Amino acid sequence: MRTSLSAIIVASLAAATFNAHADTLKNETEVRQLADKVMAAAGKGQTDDAYAAMTPYTLTDINTLDRARLSNRTSRMQLEQYIGGSVGYEFIRSEKVGESLLKLVYIEKAEKQAIPWQFIFYKTSSGWALSNFSNGDNINSLFSR
Repeated sequence: MRTSLSAIIVASLAAATFNAHADTLKNETEVRQLADKVMAAAGKGQTDDAYAAMTPYTLTDINTLDRARLSNRTSRMQLEQYIGGSVGYEFIRSEKVGESLLKLVYIEKAEKQAIPWQFIFYKTSSGWALSNFSNGDNINSLFSR
């Protein structure tokens, strides 16, 4: 199961090509609303909808994000055999570093396992945008350091 969970880890978006046309969010409230929207879709097993919700706000190349979405979809179908379908989500915490970085941590609830999701937003000159996100099997990352 651990190997299957590892297969759904999405590559870091921060290392991808910058997309100068990313939409931005005005404030931290809008950031949280976007992440909640993404997680609501993920919590219903609608991975494509989750990716679609975050796409306009990502600082990555759209092709990179689409490859991650397709990889996630394939891995997800295999993973559901072991952990069951999605049954919801839960907000875990937020952490702000300085005035420019905000991390939101969630879990996607499946029937037999929690899947951590982490979003890192960067405050650009025009507003907040999604710099990085991941989902995978590192449950330990959710607990105190």
